[in-house]
Amino acid sequence: MAYAALVSLSQTLQHIMNHHQYCSIPLICEERLFESLQEKLSFLQAFREDHSRNGGETVEGLEGRMRDVVYRAEDIIEFKFSDQIVEYHEKQICPQKDCCGVTKGLKLLISAIKSAASLLKSREKYMEIELQNVEEKEEDLQKVMEQIDLVVEQVMSIKKSCRVEDMQRSYTSAPASSRVVSNDRNKMVGFDKDLLELKARLCGESSKLQIISIVGMGGIGKTTLARNIFHDSLVAYHFHTRAWVTVSQDYRLREVLVGIIHSLNVKIEDLSKNKDEEQAEEVLAEYVYKSLKGRTYIIVMDDMWSKKVWDDLSRVFPDDNNGSRVLITTRLSDVAMYASHSPLHQMRFLSQEWSWNLLRDKVFEQQSSPAELERLGRIAKSCDEQQSSPAELERIGRMIAKSCGGLPLAIVVAAGILAKVDRTQYHWRKIAKNISLTVATNDDQFSKILTLSYDHLPCHLKACFLYMGGFPEDYNIPVSKLTKLWVAEGFLKPNGPKSLEELAEECLEDLVKRNLVLNNRRRSNGKIKFCGLHDLLRDLCIRKAEEEEFLHVINLSVRSIPNQRRLSIHSDLSREFEEKHLDIVIKTSLSGATRRRSKISHFLDAISGFAVKDASASTIHSTSTIRSILLFVRYSMSLSFILGYRLLRVLDFSEAILDFIPHELTLLLHLRFLAFTYWDTEQKLMLPPSISKLQNLQTLIIRLYASEALVLPFQMWKLPQLRHLVFSKRTILSVPLAVRTVLENLQTLGGVKNFRFTSKAIEMIPNLKKLKVSYVGLSRENWQEYCLQNLIRLHQLETLNFTFEPISWCWLDTFPVIFDLPPNLKKLTLSGCNIPWQHVVIIGMLPNLEVLKLRNSAFIGREWECTEGEFPRLKYLLMECLNLERWLVENSHFPCLVRLIIKACWKLEEIPCEIGDIPTLQLIEVGPGSKSAADSVVLIHDEQRSLGNDLLHVRIHS
Repeated sequence: MAYAALVSLSQTLQHIMNHHQYCSIPLICEERLFESLQEKLSFLQAFREDHSRNGGETVEGLEGRMRDVVYRAEDIIEFKFSDQIVEYHEKQICPQKDCCGVTKGLKLLISAIKSAASLLKSREKYMEIELQNVEEKEEDLQKVMEQIDLVVEQVMSIKKSCRVEDMQRSYTSAPASSRVVSNDRNKMVGFDKDLLELKARLCGESSKLQIISIVGMGGIGKTTLARNIFHDSLVAYHFHTRAWVTVSQDYRLREVLVGIIHSLNVKIEDLSKNKDEEQAEEVLAEYVYKSLKGRTYIIVMDDMWSKKVWDDLSRVFPDDNNGSRVLITTRLSDVAMYASHSPLHQMRFLSQEWSWNLLRDKVFEQQSSPAELERLGRIAKSCDEQQSSPAELERIGRMIAKSCGGLPLAIVVAAGILAKVDRTQYHWRKIAKNISLTVATNDDQFSKILTLSYDHLPCHLKACFLYMGGFPEDYNIPVSKLTKLWVAEGFLKPNGPKSLEELAEECLEDLVKRNLVLNNRRRSNGKIKFCGLHDLLRDLCIRKAEEEEFLHVINLSVRSIPNQRRLSIHSDLSREFEEKHLDIVIKTSLSGATRRRSKISHFLDAISGFAVKDASASTIHSTSTIRSILLFVRYSMSLSFILGYRLLRVLDFSEAILDFIPHELTLLLHLRFLAFTYWDTEQKLMLPPSISKLQNLQTLIIRLYASEALVLPFQMWKLPQLRHLVFSKRTILSVPLAVRTVLENLQTLGGVKNFRFTSKAIEMIPNLKKLKVSYVGLSRENWQEYCLQNLIRLHQLETLNFTFEPISWCWLDTFPVIFDLPPNLKKLTLSGCNIPWQHVVIIGMLPNLEVLKLRNSAFIGREWECTEGEFPRLKYLLMECLNLERWLVENSHFPCLVRLIIKACWKLEEIPCEIGDIPTLQLIEVGPGSKSAADSVVLIHDEQRSLGNDLLHVRIHS
């Protein structure tokens, strides 16, 4: 995690040096020190980027040292920065203050400290230690700078030695990276359809050379499937020449070429003798080409990791129009698509039934030797003694198979473990309790296969991947939240004109293409909406994250808390952990949600370093360096612990419920991400005006269970780093006349009610990209006060969601269409607008619109007649709860349409047959509504099938 630490510290320094509000603070004026440190960080970042996958043992040994010293540097700088900002605020409040009294800000701090009196022996002791810490930080910063200099020197030495090693490696034989495939075929279970499909593609009628790729995560069965195809009798008969080569990560072109030649059973002369590496490769490549020329061949390239492999080898495969094939297996979709323009064969996880079949076959595969028969007799006797009926063992076995998540390799490993123990309920249940851990710890090869994918990740993706282990098992991770968290954590290195959120989405897509992250659901615009991790990969994330002191997951089985940067709490605390760490936890007289809340709060107090170990202790632990707390426990919480987490960047309590927001929260000056839930439907939640102190806050997400349950102070407009402001229920956000701040970074504004888009408001949010706004209870007379005609001035706006609920529906027969939309708009949702269909041209002429959702009488009228030139780039169209009767459209009106969804349009007579002629259309989905419209979809589908259009699919829900 050295690279993530380097990027994070680099961004921290950049932010401090550019922080114009605090330019008078002494720490910030140390520009030479910071500029020097920034240069060294850039040097180390470049080194890690160059040696992310091939650093060797020396670099790996340096990784931990580099990480620790950078962590320490960031801790010292942020602690000192925090101290001086507090002092700065106090002087702003009372400039004449020396010994004249205590400022309001200090009073808040003292009040907060007193509120933690049960955890501190005395406030005086705390202040004494804080003064001591300030002096130590001055000395520690110099020491850390010296340690960083030593790391830089070591890196320079490594870079010099690497150059020498690279030169030597080019003249020496590399370890063999290829081998001939064995004749043994593993029995396949659940992949019969895959086998038939690939055999059809390999032995099909196409005479041109085709490259076919099998893609999937490690352990899913790519090599097993390819091996069964390679040895299949039909394939062996169809191809005159067959060769198998395993490429692997340690790729050497010379060794791969030699491997192909050996696999072809071609007699090889000493072609490369007395030749340098480049000459030898050319000679071998020519030899392979000539050996394949004129023959119908199939070459299997197993376990390919790099596009360079294809660049080097594609020239050795002649295309003689005789039906030759190259079959590639890889974990990386990008590599597969680079080598082949034909559809990828994506491996799927086994179903629960097929998982059980594979487990059963592997466990109960028996040989009929006398020794084995005797063993079977003992097992049968054991089953009788333990009352383990076959039905009960099958129930437990099915549970074990299900826990493997459909991953064949995990199922095979689990079967091997089960085969070694007595077949009793006791032993099988013991294994079933934690099958993921059992599989990973009992088979080194399995662990290596999964770890290989992590090791191959470029350094900028490793932190993003490990962070996902912080989410609970089988959790459907919202991508919009995940990317905001990555940005807040500082994992992403700024890159040109792209926003950090765009870079985060690219990182996620990369992880999906590497088959490390599951794409659980896509949005209407094609982007990933929800993602997840296979349970076994999640376990890998957790193990690696804890090894790297990157993230620690706390659940029922937790025993201790090591020195970690991030905490993720998934469940209530175990009794053992409570007894070990929470001597000060409140007594059992409290129960239910109150007790649970107290346990979690006291636990966070106890590990923060802001608390004494017990009531009689005289020492106070140093303040916590934890940067993030992710809480996935659904009950009421208090924030009484926050003073112990001065460096906190992320506080994700979106699934917990807060009773109120304490003023002490605004002392978390480094906070970037804040999410929580407020449930009270009777009393309104008021954010304190001091929230303006959170000058680093980027994301604020508040889940509400009632509309207008939140009161926002005008100081919300004084948060210059704010990027995303989201409310789950309608919240009034007013634009103050006196505030002149421009929120240049604000990209998302969601859940606001009756927002006035005055010229001043538009000027304050110039770079807004995503807007969700509703207008409720308005009359026709005051409609113009909301200035929707100014929307066209939001030049960066890409997503707009409008909902209208007027005070009375009667006046909407002639809705005043007075708003214009910005041309960059890509996604538009309208609900309740009651705009006449003749005004749809306002939307139809948007040049970049890709997604359009019309709901709840967004447009009104009996007929919608489309015209030429409208919706030139629209890909997704949803019509729901409209009173439309006739839809007149030609196939040229929606030239890019991919998906058409129609729901609850009860009066719609039919869907025009011309819709089926749109060449890009892939899906027509019809929900409950008009039966005649549903019938017309069936006719469209039948007609397109008769014309040979297999691309179009139809779904009809009754």
